[in-house]
Amino acid sequence: MTAVNKDPFVFSNRKDGKPLIFKGLVQAGATQAIKRGEICTWDETTGYFIPVTAVADCRYWLAMAAEEQKASGRYDLTAARYMDFYALHPEDHFEMPLAAARSLALGDPFTLTASDSQKLTYGAGAPAVAIAVSDGHYPQEEDATIRSQSYAVVSFNPAYTWWGQRMSQIMSPGRKVIAVAATATLKQSDMYNSLILISGTTVVTLPAVMPGMDALFINADGADQSIDPNAADKIRLLGALLDDGDKLSNSTIGHTVQLLTESADGFCAIALDGTWTDGGA
Repeated sequence: MTAVNKDPFVFSNRKDGKPLIFKGLVQAGATQAIKRGEICTWDETTGYFIPVTAVADCRYWLAMAAEEQKASGRYDLTAARYMDFYALHPEDHFEMPLAAARSLALGDPFTLTASDSQKLTYGAGAPAVAIAVSDGHYPQEEDATIRSQSYAVVSFNPAYTWWGQRMSQIMSPGRKVIAVAATATLKQSDMYNSLILISGTTVVTLPAVMPGMDALFINADGADQSIDPNAADKIRLLGALLDDGDKLSNSTIGHTVQLLTESADGFCAIALDGTWTDGGA
């Protein structure tokens, strides 16, 4: 897919109303042409920002070209240089074309699109690089359905952007702590950057998996404890995918496990300390 010059920036909630822009290093135009509006990533191997061309994972420092880098012509560029990029601050909004039109709802998650650096793809349950933030297309009539849209106004997820990565290095905010001392069902908001301290003989029920969830669980007192996913979700433990709804169980003080969103099917258990087993449904 050939990129075209298009500036998708539409709005910023920042005090000055302007998008956050920085200077990013790029290769010579003869080596790497870049169109205005292309989603780019920092290439650690070459040390330059380049257009996104593969979406096999989400190991990105994303930014967006705020100007064009020509490959040839009157303004031919023959040396590496610094050019303007949108830092993708979470308060900056962009109107992005979608790989497939859909009845767009607030909060819809989107991933990158293979072979197209200027489109987003709807991805329920996948790690979201962008989130739909506009309700301007919602119908005003009572009981009317949301109209199908081929474009979405989105805010980019700081977990995958140049701005977010730089801020995380500077601020390192740490995790919020949630204490669970009785059988309980966690809220969706509990599953983002959280430390869950579990006490007593307890079953902790997880909410349905959503993009970007990341929670660390600790057995705080050595009682028999279980982490129970939603009935339709799975947990990948030591490479094996447990059955829908199967629990993770532990009975030793200080043992920990971190759960990350893997896909729409459920979580991946990583950073295991101690013995966590399949506790069954």
